[in-house]
Amino acid sequence: MAEESVPAQSQADGSEHEETEAQVFEPSKEILALSQKGGLSMVLQTVVATMFAWLIVILPTVFILLFVYISWLRIPLAVYAGYCYLDPSIEDGVGRRTEWVRRLGVWKYVNAYFPVRLVVDQRLDPSLSYVFGVSPHGILCFSGQVVIGSQQSGLDESFEGITIHPIVLHHALKLPIFHEYGLALGSLSSSRESIRRCLAHGNGDSVAIVVGGAKESLHTNRGNRKLVLQNRKGFVREAIIAGAPLVPTFIFGENDIYAQLEHPLLRKVQLWLQSRMMFALPLFYGRFGIVPRRTPLTAVFGRPVAVEKNLTPSHNEINQTHARYLNELRRVYKKYKPIYDPEGDDLVIV
Repeated sequence: MAEESVPAQSQADGSEHEETEAQVFEPSKEILALSQKGGLSMVLQTVVATMFAWLIVILPTVFILLFVYISWLRIPLAVYAGYCYLDPSIEDGVGRRTEWVRRLGVWKYVNAYFPVRLVVDQRLDPSLSYVFGVSPHGILCFSGQVVIGSQQSGLDESFEGITIHPIVLHHALKLPIFHEYGLALGSLSSSRESIRRCLAHGNGDSVAIVVGGAKESLHTNRGNRKLVLQNRKGFVREAIIAGAPLVPTFIFGENDIYAQLEHPLLRKVQLWLQSRMMFALPLFYGRFGIVPRRTPLTAVFGRPVAVEKNLTPSHNEINQTHARYLNELRRVYKKYKPIYDPEGDDLVIV
């Protein structure tokens, strides 16, 4: 990826910081050239990006169809489903990240459809573990795949020596076939035990948590910048317990990939379902219905919010650290919105 530097001066955590230069990693020339091609190349990018968008649906559906229509596969498929459910790699804090999957040639078409720019406000110490708080969630949370999962994004080079594990809903990682895909990208379960085991390793083993979760997806719409963070403090508690600095991360473009149908009665039904099923059901659409909109993604990584390791943090300590995290996230958005999202709404945290 091409690297540039831009001045980055501000206050974070309520104290003065010396003027520093943020590092900006632009998409590679190959990715940019591919993203500008038309014809068959554009069609291929669109098809591949749409398939990746829906893998969490496509892969389990393939499993079901095989189970239903190929009778001699039913016993081995049932055994495989049991393996997916019981696989200790989901919660062992290590996972099963597979580099050849992360660098497959098909990723270049996904990244050409969603060109990724990385902005790093401050270099991170690879001897430490970090909790990356990622916002916004978006409809299908593309950032977990395109920014963190794929080697094509350039994240590995930007944070050399740091391994970032996307945190995924526990039950999603147990879905047959998607189980293999999620683990190959380095994903870990969203359980406390999994997160704590990962952070306990130190030496750069880190987690990326999309903090707003399913509820935040209901606020996703083009131009909307509403985040569900005011009462989301579990990730802060885990960071303090592990002594892992918090890194506020904002993905510009995530909320513009799909548009969502909105109506007061529909929202009541969605919130009722979300409260009982632990996941949201937004009614959304893109190009031609299910095709995601071609959107550049700019991931801005703010300055780490330092924490002091404490195995039994008090509510006051958690609240104070959470407030510092939100202050840094607001600073990141205020600084970079005019550059990367001039038409977006002001940031609202609920």
